[in-house]
Amino acid sequence: MKALFINNKAFYLLFVCFLIIGTIAIISTEQFQLHLWFNKFVGLKPIDVFFKYITYLGDGIFLIILSFLLMFLNFKNGLFLLLAYALSGGFTQFMKGVFFGDLNRPFFYSSYYGLKIKIVDDVHMFIHNSFPSGHSTTAFCLFFCLSYMVKPTWAKILLFVIGIFTAFSRVYLSQHFFEDIFAGAIIGVTFSSLLAWMFFISPLSSKMNNLNKPVYKVFSKE
Repeated sequence: MKALFINNKAFYLLFVCFLIIGTIAIISTEQFQLHLWFNKFVGLKPIDVFFKYITYLGDGIFLIILSFLLMFLNFKNGLFLLLAYALSGGFTQFMKGVFFGDLNRPFFYSSYYGLKIKIVDDVHMFIHNSFPSGHSTTAFCLFFCLSYMVKPTWAKILLFVIGIFTAFSRVYLSQHFFEDIFAGAIIGVTFSSLLAWMFFISPLSSKMNNLNKPVYKVFSKE
């Protein structure tokens, strides 16, 4: 596991900082009060538009398309991303459906209990299946995997920042509470780390060296 950390040290260090700050925020502030604190920033048009569209980077369809495109450059990398998403996303949906199906989103409390929150225009609001956040799971899976593939430290930092903004967009848009994206981020990084170890560090990784080429060469008969 040491090699796993060294290969993606910048991302992991930033993620640990996020976990520490997030944990302090969660244990020191009531859930809806924390959401209201974030919600007070809603209403500035440029920021509204930014979060309204960056949230799509956490859509599973975007990740699947990107993983298939990656396969045309390096089949192993594309497969790594796709399987990391399948495991992390599948686990999140399992948790939603089996254990936390009765947890509601911020808009539920606004609609049924009159707790006032500001909403970004033209965003379709959901009210159920709040925990954990699927978009945040996908975002951290995607940007962890991409950061593992690139070498420059600045690129790893940039990918982490994009991942944070994508996950936070779910809070900004009142689609999730902070706890939801916090849990989703942990799930995304945990499963992606396990897949990274399997694909690039474990004894099994050496048997995948023949996959380090474009997909059409992997399945070529030559």
